[in-house]
Amino acid sequence: MKSKRGRRGQAAFEYMLVAVVIGVMILPAAYLFFRYSQSSADQIDKTQLDQLGRNIVAAAEKVYFQGPPSRTELEARMPKNVLNVSVIGSWNTGTQELVMIAGGADGEAEFPYPSKVNINGSFNGSLYDISVGAGIKKIELEAYETQPDSSGGTTSFVNINFGGRCPVSTTFDFNTDSVRDATDATFFSSCYCNNAGHPKFRPSKTWQRGWFDGTGDFGGNVYAACTNADYNGDCVIDDTDRAQFCTATGLNCAPIVC
Repeated sequence: MKSKRGRRGQAAFEYMLVAVVIGVMILPAAYLFFRYSQSSADQIDKTQLDQLGRNIVAAAEKVYFQGPPSRTELEARMPKNVLNVSVIGSWNTGTQELVMIAGGADGEAEFPYPSKVNINGSFNGSLYDISVGAGIKKIELEAYETQPDSSGGTTSFVNINFGGRCPVSTTFDFNTDSVRDATDATFFSSCYCNNAGHPKFRPSKTWQRGWFDGTGDFGGNVYAACTNADYNGDCVIDDTDRAQFCTATGLNCAPIVC
């Protein structure tokens, strides 16, 4: 007859064997389930991103054909893992594309959306916010025309802005050197006055350079645009913005002479 100790040992071994067998069966199934769930989540995100890209281009084409100063706003969810949004191609050549790049379990993927009309992109909400993070976005689409050329001709296009039409700014370190000094005041001054000697404003029809792009001081920084000097979000850079800038920085507190 087996001793009680022997029977206990055999029972423990049998329990352990059963546990090992169950583990061998469960672990692969759990891994497959995890991979399937991850793949399904990636597919949902890619489907949402694809729908967003199509909606943006469709809205841009509609606004374009309505003509300047038409505009519309889309409210949509940006899925996670979007790495970059850009516009490529040349105007009036039929090669314009809105391009989104997203990451996933299988690496980076590019999502191109051809446009039949001229488009431009301002995908930053402020100096430090490129606005491609996950979440609900208010996307402004506005039709503009360029400044007249030497023969008086203009070119129509649609600007796509992920930051809202005139996002309120809280940014003071314009050249991102971690110091609020006279160089930031120089940038603010360049945004304060336009060529006609008046405060700069967000245009309603004719594109005013410098509002979104990096022309003028700190032109090498694509996010150093005059939208970052509009502290009350009223689409005009005027004395109320100067007062807030001066209070926050202690710089350039004398009235700016255009």
